Amino acid sequence: MKNYIYCDVSGETSFSDISGYKHFSICTLTVNESKQKKLVNTMCRKKAHLYDFGWPKDIEIKATTLHSLKYNRKIPDRLKRSINGNIYIENILISIIKTCKPRIDSITICKDGFKDNAFRNAPYGIVYNYFAGKIIVPLGVTLGDTILTVDQRNKELHKQKHFDGYIETKIREEAYDRNVRNISLKINHDLLIDNE
Repeated sequence: MKNYIYCDVSGETSFSDISGYKHFSICTLTVNESKQKKLVNTMCRKKAHLYDFGWPKDIEIKATTLHSLKYNRKIPDRLKRSINGNIYIENILISIIKTCKPRIDSITICKDGFKDNAFRNAPYGIVYNYFAGKIIVPLGVTLGDTILTVDQRNKELHKQKHFDGYIETKIREEAYDRNVRNISLKINHDLLIDNE
C-alpha cells in the first residue's frame, strides 16, 4: 500500500546570528493511501471555512499566520473577532487525527544548545537536509512505497547536496544496510495541501 509523507519546517534552519529563531522543528505527517483523500478533504474544508469568513486570498493559510492573527493588518477585523487562531489550529489538528489517524514524527533543534561547528558553519540547506533525513529516511525504509511531499519553500538547494538526491541516497543506503529491497520513493515539491 502506498504511503504519503508530508514534511514541513517551522522556524529557520540557519545558524546565522541575525536569525530571529531560537529553534526550528521539522515535522512529518504520514497517512496511507486509504486516508490520503480524507486528509486533503479535511484541509480543504478548513481552508474554505476561513475564506468564507473573509480570509484574503493573497495570504497563505498557515499555522504561523493563524497564531499571530490578531497582529496581522492584512486580516479583516471581522475575521479577527470571529476566530481564535490558536484554537483554530488545534481544531484542524483534532480533525486530522479523527479522520486520518496519521503517524506524526518530528524533531526540534535548539540552536543555542547546538555547538557543533560542522553544522553551524555549513552552507544553508545542509542542516535542513540532515535533520529532515533523520525523520524521513527511517520512514521511507520502513514504509517502502512512499510519496514524500515537501513544501516548495523548503527546497534547500545548495551546491553540495540537493535535498532530493540526499534523501533518496540515504533511504537506499539504509535499505541496503537493512536488506530491504522493495523501496519506491517519489518526491514532490508542492504546497502541502493546496485547494486553489
